[in-house]
Amino acid sequence: MRHRRRVGGLAATVAAGLLGLAACSSGTPGAAGTSGGPSGAPIVVMATAPVDAQLVSLPQFIDVAQAYAKQVNAAGGINGRPLQITTCDNQASPTQTAACARQAVSDKAVATVGWAIESPAFLQVLADARIPWVPGTAQTPDAFTNTNSFPVTVGSLQQGMGQVAAAVKEGCRSVALVTNESLVARAKPQQDGLTKQGVGVRVITYPTNVSDIGPIVAQMKGSDCLIIGATSDTFVAQLGAALPQAGITFSRIISNASLTKELVSQNPATWDGTVVTGLVTNVQGPQWKGFRDAIAAYSTVDKQKHSPTTAQPVWVAMSVLSNTIREMVSQGKDVTGANLQQALGATTSANSDDTGPPLNFTTQSRVPGFPRLFAPYMGFSVVKNGDVVPAYDGTYHDIQPFILGEKSTDPFFAIG
Repeated sequence: MRHRRRVGGLAATVAAGLLGLAACSSGTPGAAGTSGGPSGAPIVVMATAPVDAQLVSLPQFIDVAQAYAKQVNAAGGINGRPLQITTCDNQASPTQTAACARQAVSDKAVATVGWAIESPAFLQVLADARIPWVPGTAQTPDAFTNTNSFPVTVGSLQQGMGQVAAAVKEGCRSVALVTNESLVARAKPQQDGLTKQGVGVRVITYPTNVSDIGPIVAQMKGSDCLIIGATSDTFVAQLGAALPQAGITFSRIISNASLTKELVSQNPATWDGTVVTGLVTNVQGPQWKGFRDAIAAYSTVDKQKHSPTTAQPVWVAMSVLSNTIREMVSQGKDVTGANLQQALGATTSANSDDTGPPLNFTTQSRVPGFPRLFAPYMGFSVVKNGDVVPAYDGTYHDIQPFILGEKSTDPFFAIG
């Protein structure tokens, strides 16, 4: 059901990123080795993310991996062996990211998960040591070409096409696409994709240091739909406060997953009815109960600043890894990086406990330059009564036609 609402503008301050500096460290889930818990040689997985960096700070991508391991260990481990998470702050820096790869080698990790801007050096160190990289949210084209990389979602480079797909489903005729001027390159594929689908589009950019977003909001007037593209959480928060003042009518607002429940709670009326596109399905779905329980019991991050829901793809990665390792153990195989790499590479239907999209690591995608785009799927949510809940049927939908600039034949994307 489409609806109309009043939206608008208010002076606001925008910050581009989170500040700080940190270094590598190691950690082990407390449940491992405790009385009655798993015993034996630990199975080591390294989790890496920028914990406190100038570009972006995402400690939740490590926190979720740790919470997963603690839940597994509390239930007896993987076939009785503790799952150990070591950690490394990659600072979103190529040099430090490569250092984290070397740490994975020294930690004797059998796999690496998390969030990293994948440099060739980072991927090469891991490939040489045969330690598979299993990113929940791949960031660079290299992650979709390196044969040691096993992305479990569509990744950040293609996720904007999920918004294109949502605009088509919602029947948008013209779109205002707002993005930070430093991230405008990511808006170009969306602009092209919307045009190919017959949707008019205007790209509206704002500078990182903008002090008054009123003029930015004014540019949105006359568009049928608003797409919130590559922006900071800070800008989304400011936009939520600004929109009610301008008196602009949209048939639909379409946001990326940066619109979390925490941000919605600040301005629930602004966001009511907004479609949220995500790399994974909505956290309120039944398949995510394990995630919700683990976060409630073990998460230690400031959830207002670093929402664990944004790191759900790491949970998918950990689920795929753990289930693959369980299968290896049941077959009597040694749990090594090389054996895990081989097992993943032969997997035609990865088991993510139903949290992830269909994953076949043996096939190549049709998307040029992205042969290892194994999961061209998106999940969709909607803001309702101040919460972010499953939208439509709550399942994954294939957006590969939109990435390729084709018309989707999936009845799901027919205008409702």
